[in-house]
Amino acid sequence: MNKVIFDNNCSLCISIKDKLEKLDKQNRFKWIPSNEYIKSKNINSGINKELIEKTIIVITDNQVIITEFIACRYIISKIPIFYPVIIFLYMPFFSVFIGNKVYRLIARNRGCNF
Repeated sequence: MNKVIFDNNCSLCISIKDKLEKLDKQNRFKWIPSNEYIKSKNINSGINKELIEKTIIVITDNQVIITEFIACRYIISKIPIFYPVIIFLYMPFFSVFIGNKVYRLIARNRGCNF
């Protein structure tokens, strides 16, 4: 099962998580609060506290770690209701350049503290 580490001290992050979790009818994701992941002894070698504090993290079934816009796109690509718009999120310029810039802008200005 894919794992998603999210900032559970942020109302925006919790709200988005709640909505996505309801839409994930096939239960493809296990949502892990950031503070629980930090406290656990199972921290993945590619993940540290600084990364957890700065971005959403997806650990795929294959143990690949993805972050930021690419992580969001991955989650959306696994939820059928988003299939009609997913092609726009895979456009090279959009995903590599604009997607991460927009993600970082929202992440910096979300007004949540870890």
